Amino acid sequence: MTETTTALYIRLSQDDGNDGESNSVKNQRDLLTDFVRNHPELSKNKVLTFIDDGWSGTNFERPKVKEMLEQVKAGKIQSIAVKDFSRFGRNYIEVGTYLEQIFPFLGVRFLSVNDHFDSNDKATSAGGLELAFKTLIHDLYSRDLSVKSKTGKLAKTAKGEHVCGWAPYGYNRSKAVKNAWEIDEVAAAIIRRVFDMALEGLMPSGIASRLNADGVPTPLTRRRETGTNKGIRGRWVDETPFWTAANVSKILRDERYTGKLITGRMKRAAVGSRKCVPVPERDWITVPDAHPVIITEETFYKAQSLLPPYGQRKIKKVNVNLFSGKVICGHCGHALRYYGGPRMKNPNFVCMSHRLIQREPCFAGKLYEAQLKEAVLEVVKHEATIACEAQKGIGEVKKQLATHRESLAERVKYFSSEVVRLKNYKAKLFEDYSDGGISKEFYVAKKAEQSHLIENAEAELKSLSDELEKQSDTVSNEKKYERVSPFASATEVTPEMMALVEKILIYSEERIEIKFTFADSRKL
Repeated sequence: MTETTTALYIRLSQDDGNDGESNSVKNQRDLLTDFVRNHPELSKNKVLTFIDDGWSGTNFERPKVKEMLEQVKAGKIQSIAVKDFSRFGRNYIEVGTYLEQIFPFLGVRFLSVNDHFDSNDKATSAGGLELAFKTLIHDLYSRDLSVKSKTGKLAKTAKGEHVCGWAPYGYNRSKAVKNAWEIDEVAAAIIRRVFDMALEGLMPSGIASRLNADGVPTPLTRRRETGTNKGIRGRWVDETPFWTAANVSKILRDERYTGKLITGRMKRAAVGSRKCVPVPERDWITVPDAHPVIITEETFYKAQSLLPPYGQRKIKKVNVNLFSGKVICGHCGHALRYYGGPRMKNPNFVCMSHRLIQREPCFAGKLYEAQLKEAVLEVVKHEATIACEAQKGIGEVKKQLATHRESLAERVKYFSSEVVRLKNYKAKLFEDYSDGGISKEFYVAKKAEQSHLIENAEAELKSLSDELEKQSDTVSNEKKYERVSPFASATEVTPEMMALVEKILIYSEERIEIKFTFADSRKL
């Protein structure tokens, strides 16, 4: 008999904090557990619990509700229990679709404890209009709450309060004053040094190289030291961060170091959406003197005048090459930087880990594109030649395999039916013994005999199935040959050829390892 499963779904959003303990995870879990335990039709079911803590109910892009619904679609869950409709969702159209169409179609029972709703009970489930109103009210409440929350935050921001959860590099959230920032002197000293070097005429890449040479800790390092690494992204090499032109530019462009609070640069595409869209600069909220100054406005604007125009890199054409994203440093695992383009006489690849922090034993030289093309062409043609030789005799092999597979399939069919027959006979023996038709001694002897026969038949069946699977491997090898063989007479590297290459590991100019999507790697 198939086991029946009941899912307990629990959701708590940040906005639910205003409701105190009424919507807490513990409260919901206790309520649902007691409900299932005291419900005769559910008490014997297997119970799975799904909890989305800190997620809005305005959409169904929640990790645990998605996991639960996947199991529902796979037929692994037969009933769902929630505290009330709003826990499942606040979007009345989506909630209504699940309750009125999807769950009934899948034969899934839905129970909302506080709403006294049971989809199996016609007396409670027939009230479609009441259900629609309830889910609509939850939806409207969520939208109203979103507007009020946003309005409250805007009012605090206008007064110079910092309502975001974390402070930018150079500042810490004040423990003494709510919604205030204070200077992190260690980071502030580095920021001032970055601006001093910019005023000396150094570009971001030059500043990054100097900071790496001097062993200056990066923003991410400082975040980890202070335990405030939320919201910070960094580039890592074996867990060792390093400075780049990008994070130097980010510091030099950040006007907040002049004491200004700048917010509202992004907004949600819609209520409940996780997608954010940019806001025009004229609509940003800027509040001067909102926090202590690290860089004066005079220093900040002077540095801007020495930097390349903001956004200049965005309009440059990206250098796309055949090996894009596939050429990897075999030591640190980072993709090599490609330097090429129409004006580049000898396009090449370099490891930025070595260039920026002189990391050893990273690939320290330049790998020229022409050299890499020659290596890839040679190896692919070699693989193609092997494939062509294998294809010559594959026709006869396929005929033999086809005959052999038919024989195997017939034997698998026979032993499958034999196992079923032996098990049925064994079951009948028990029935005859229970009815008194045969003696205990005869039953025990025959049972042992049948068990031995069943064991042998199942072993033979497994052996035959394994052999059939091996035959399938031969078919997959044939497909590999078909993919590779056309390149036996290739004269240049093409995108179609590169589709066969998973990645190329570079250890030195002399040591290159090519990993294919269809075979083991080839070392040069």
